[in-house]
Amino acid sequence: MENKKEFEKKIKIEELDFESALAKLQKIVDDLEEGGNDLDKTLAEFSQGMKLLKFCHQKLDKAESKIELMLKENQEFTKEVAFESELGED
Repeated sequence: MENKKEFEKKIKIEELDFESALAKLQKIVDDLEEGGNDLDKTLAEFSQGMKLLKFCHQKLDKAESKIELMLKENQEFTKEVAFESELGED
């Protein structure tokens, strides 16, 4: 059976987009709800799930800020505002 470090290495959160992170979080929730795992794996999954949850909340907060910024311009979507993650991409 895999140990905590092996499980945590499988998911590199910073490389995920929102939808992938949310899907992985849902899989972890389903697995935890099903039960039957040993304590170490359960704790590792819970820890990874909390990291994914934090990541998803941060992405949603950034999206909300971007929308609010766009709406301030004449109450319309008149200006494209890059996400922080988009600023360095070309």
